Amino acid sequence: MVDMYIVLTGCAEQGSSNPFAASLDGGYTEVHDEIQPAGSGTVQTASGAITASVTASGGSGSYTYSWSVSELTDLNNAFSVNSTGTTNTATYNTLVLNCNIPASALDPPNDAVYEISCTVSDGVASDIVVSFNLAVNAIGV
Repeated sequence: MVDMYIVLTGCAEQGSSNPFAASLDGGYTEVHDEIQPAGSGTVQTASGAITASVTASGGSGSYTYSWSVSELTDLNNAFSVNSTGTTNTATYNTLVLNCNIPASALDPPNDAVYEISCTVSDGVASDIVVSFNLAVNAIGV
């Protein structure tokens, strides 16, 4: 009688033990108030005033980042993107917005909402998109 054995070679992984994930770090800017003297006209937010960071884990371990900014609301057409800044790092803090300050301190603030998103890729798994809304207020004093 001859004994027969079955030999299996290769990888039989049924899902990664370390799946690709990405999340927004705490401490991101949700509201930015640009307070300037009334009648200042158009002013710019400071680079670094609006910040966010993403943490990626698992997957291949080689991550790329792509930040984007979309205006959701701006009823008075008082805001615009001056510069998106550096958009390919885990931390995004170089967005600069133009803000139109109201003419009088008695005027209500101008406000807008932007969606800030980061697409994270590890080059292997599907991309992950994390985003948050940023409320911006232009206040004349």
